[in-house]
Amino acid sequence: MLTFYAWQCGSAIVLSRGSANSAVRHFHQELNDNQYEQIYLEASEGFSEEGKHVELVKFLEAIHTKLGNAGAERLLNATVNAGTDGTFVTTEYDTTFAGGSAIETFTWVTSSCLCK
Repeated sequence: MLTFYAWQCGSAIVLSRGSANSAVRHFHQELNDNQYEQIYLEASEGFSEEGKHVELVKFLEAIHTKLGNAGAERLLNATVNAGTDGTFVTTEYDTTFAGGSAIETFTWVTSSCLCK
């Protein structure tokens, strides 16, 4: 089993391969079901900032229209970067869609904290 670790404020942040795959499948299911609003609501602050709502929904609609439903995905790469802005776990997936394949990048972000 592959597990990704990042250290922040003396504690480990763990994202297992299984939980990353589950999160990506959840995103794909919502995309396949045209649940763009739900994706927006579940996104981090960077995506849900005021003024980005319409832009994100249009982007997701365009991707889904062009590529069709998402199918199987395969984890290609994972990296962990920790800094003062938080810890970022970035994964790349090779995903098969009805209309072709695509390399997708997903990033999980944890807030930074002040260590004493």
